[in-house]
Amino acid sequence: MISLVIAAVLLLIHMLVCLVLSTLAKLGMLPVRGHMLPAMVLVPLWGPLLLVLCARGEAFGDALEDGTLESLLLNDEIRRGMQVQVREGDAGVVPLEEALIVNDPSDRRRLMLSMLTDDPDAYLAQLQAAKLNDDVEVAHYAATAVAQISKESDLKLQQLERAFKTDPSAQNLDAYCDYLGECLASGLAEGRVAQIQRQQYARLLARRCEREDGAALRIRYATALADAGKPDEAEAVITQLVAEVPDDQEAWMLCLRLAVMRRDGEGVRQVIDAIDNQHVYLSAENRDKLAFWRDGGEAR
Repeated sequence: MISLVIAAVLLLIHMLVCLVLSTLAKLGMLPVRGHMLPAMVLVPLWGPLLLVLCARGEAFGDALEDGTLESLLLNDEIRRGMQVQVREGDAGVVPLEEALIVNDPSDRRRLMLSMLTDDPDAYLAQLQAAKLNDDVEVAHYAATAVAQISKESDLKLQQLERAFKTDPSAQNLDAYCDYLGECLASGLAEGRVAQIQRQQYARLLARRCEREDGAALRIRYATALADAGKPDEAEAVITQLVAEVPDDQEAWMLCLRLAVMRRDGEGVRQVIDAIDNQHVYLSAENRDKLAFWRDGGEAR
């Protein structure tokens, strides 16, 4: 009996709450949709609560949406009003080669000082080209920078050589050999000094080949022998490598170079024919080299 009374009281309270909420909705004070009212009536307690939460969400949602749209419009106006600023320094930015060849003396000298204060080692090729520039001041700066780089390179090379002689370990051998190869590739050494370094580089690579046997290392060794003026020894190394790895394009290109060094036209044609018959994959650069010698052979 008591439970029925409690249920009746709660149901009455529910109906009163629903009546109040319906009245507020009709007066426009509670922003809810009409299809939600039946759910409010049929679901005691949770129905009115859900209605209030939805009404609150819609009210704040509209305000949030209006605020978001206003913010987006404001940001769009600001972004459209922004102008890209052109820095005054950018007006004088030109390629290094163009500045050294075409531009006026002030641009060349400004560029040279920039390279000297920034990182001269990174601009070694440009500095070597600038040594031959018509501008005496630019050529002097470039020659001085190249001389300083060469001095530092020689000092480091001597340190690596001393370390290798003191401890001829594989680590010291690799470090000395690799750095010597970088020095030769940079073109810093000239004349008799360069020839001595090429011979030393070939000897170091020979010692490395005794320890490790890889195609790339043997190609480096054969190339070093060719650079040192020993084409016969280079050919012996590369011929064996071609027999073992017939699809290595760098090995075949070295064979072509050795034939050219010997001025052997028939040898050049044989290498080209072998590359065609073996269907060796060639990079774009190597294809251009092969086409040059093929066209030259046909012309003769």
